[in-house]
Amino acid sequence: MPALKKYSIVAQASDATPYTVSAYSGSDLSAALAISQAENMPEGSYGWMQLCGDVRVRTPGGTQTAYVDFRPNDARLQLSSESSEGSGGQSAKLPPGVLDDKTLAHGRHLRLSQLPPLLIEAGPYCSLLREARDVFVDGHFYACVAMCGISFERFQRDKAKPYGATRKHKMWEVRKLLQSNNVLNAKTVALCERMADLRNDYAHGHGHSPKKDALRALTWMHRFIRNETDLMRHYKIVEGILHRRRPKH
Repeated sequence: MPALKKYSIVAQASDATPYTVSAYSGSDLSAALAISQAENMPEGSYGWMQLCGDVRVRTPGGTQTAYVDFRPNDARLQLSSESSEGSGGQSAKLPPGVLDDKTLAHGRHLRLSQLPPLLIEAGPYCSLLREARDVFVDGHFYACVAMCGISFERFQRDKAKPYGATRKHKMWEVRKLLQSNNVLNAKTVALCERMADLRNDYAHGHGHSPKKDALRALTWMHRFIRNETDLMRHYKIVEGILHRRRPKH
């Protein structure tokens, strides 16, 4: 079998035991599982892999800095494995309202599986993005809305800084700078405004559906990413390597 190079994008190998990996090819991230971190790891084996965080990804000419979060695909693999294994016997009887570790893990996998995998441009906002997703997965929906709002603001301020934006500027002023300099497209600006309104509702105690609104806020955030920083806008994956798409004429 060919060896997987370090920083290759890998997927679950078909018709193999869980976490047996092979080089991934695709125009989306639907089955991307991790970034290989071992040099010359034999294809078809399980080795050191990174599922989330700042990484380097292989390109034809070297590597590309990126931020990845393939944990949602891993969660789907976990849920599939749980389903095929069955209940595995009865859990020990616990007091009413107390959940066992297996039930808690299942809930986290279910929530994580609702999110899309990410392969995006690295940046200072990525740690905030990860925290927003993590608090949703942990079931802290009110905090998730707040973190999505903070992530949106950080990204906008970072983008507007070269055009003179400072901490003293209000967010509507920051958005005006971004629009006047054609930094963000109109769809992204509209998402920013909707997120600001939702965050303000919760900041002033007017939010009434935290779980629904947390998922809505994350959906907006993922649309924002798709519009602005998603590397899959410009790349496809061939045998674990990022290849730039040919421009459409």
